This record gives sequence, structure tokens and C-alpha cells, in this order.
Amino acid sequence: MSPDHAPNHASPYEWLRKKTIDCCFRPGEQLILGKLAARLRVSETPIREALIRLQSEALLDTMPRRGFFARTLESKEMISVLQFNYAILKFSVEQAIHPLDRAASVVCSATSAAVNGIAPESCTTDKKSLDQPLECARYVEQVWECIAALSRNDVVMRAVSNANDRTHYVRMIDLEDAGRLLRTQRLMEELSDALQRSEVATAIAVMKTDLDGLIQRMPALVNEGISRAYTTSSSASANLRLYAWSSEAT
Repeated sequence: MSPDHAPNHASPYEWLRKKTIDCCFRPGEQLILGKLAARLRVSETPIREALIRLQSEALLDTMPRRGFFARTLESKEMISVLQFNYAILKFSVEQAIHPLDRAASVVCSATSAAVNGIAPESCTTDKKSLDQPLECARYVEQVWECIAALSRNDVVMRAVSNANDRTHYVRMIDLEDAGRLLRTQRLMEELSDALQRSEVATAIAVMKTDLDGLIQRMPALVNEGISRAYTTSSSASANLRLYAWSSEAT
């Protein structure tokens, strides 16, 4: 199947969402309804509905009378999203209705489908695959969603999911560095231990460590992400090129 065509089971929204999250469109590129409809072999109506939804999720930009445009990664915005996500996760841990050891069991075993109903079905990453940047990034995102689920608050859970979408690309780039990937795995283990011991302050400190590291490296990550977005959008291949990311900012 050509990478330009959506899988038969994927809706236009799902296909476009993945493309935007992976920065497959050139920064600032205008998304033309007719071209996208032809590309996906659907009418313009589901394309328009998908673009409107993605714009409402801050994954696309829109301009009156001009249409929809791919967003350009910005360091300030990424940092703001990460800080907001941290605040929500901190709230979820502090206000957890259920004992924290239930959240810890999710962090320890991402293959669990549910832990007494609090774990979302997305927690399905095999921990044996966490030596791969993409899988490790997904695992971290799943952990955040599992912690958010402790709040039993739909608004909180949707906000964390959206934050994951908006920061997925830069986190994946960050984890291509072997040292930082290993450090992230260790942070998740420390987080699990803290939750198991019901040490709220320690769990929050671990999440803050992850946040501070990403904020420190964000300008370089965003610059690399923008460069890749231009490269990916002009390439026939949908695969991301590997990048020997420096550990100097660690």
C-alpha cells in the first residue's frame, strides 16, 4: 500500500491525525480539501470535518477565508504544553481516588488492559520493546494517560491525551539518544517504585525531572523537528530517518 493512502480501516480523521502528530506536512503547508479528498479517495465532507476537529485540538492552524495549515513546531508552545501536562498529572496523583499502588501496577506492566477499571485500553506496549525510541515514547505517553485516569475526570484525561499528541514528535526525537532513552526508562521505574510506596512527593519529583530535562533540550529538539518535517514532507518515504542525536544537552 502506498504511504499516501489511508488504510481501509482508518478514517480520514485518524489518518490526518497521525500525519499531523508525526509532522508529515511541511510547516505552514496549506491543506487543500480537494487534494486530500482525492488522495484518500473520499468526499470533501469527511476531510473538512476531520480538519475542523484537528484544529480544535490545536494540531492544525486555520486562517479566515484561507483554510487549514500545518502547524510549525515552536519551543515556547511545546514548553507550555509540557508544563500544563505536568500540572494535570500532579493533580491526578495528589487527588487520586484509588490507592497509588494501582497506578504503579500499570506503570510496572504496560501490557495490563486495565487495573480495576482505571487503566485505559491503550496501555498495551510490550516493555521488551522499550529500547526503541518510538515504543518508549508511546509507553511514557501511556503511563501519563494511566496516571490521568486516576482522577476519574474525563476533561483531565482528554487534556493529557492531547498533550501527548502535541509533544509526541519532539519526545520521540529526544529518545533517539541512547543515554536519554535509558534515563527515561529508569525514571519510569523510579516513578513506579514511588507509586508503589504511595510516596506522592517522590512521584511528583520524578515527573518534574522528566519535565525539566525536556524543557532544557526543547530549543534543539524543535529545531531538529522542523528540519525533519521539511525533509519528511518532501520525501516519498514515510519513514523517519535516524538521527545521531547529541547527548550534550543532557
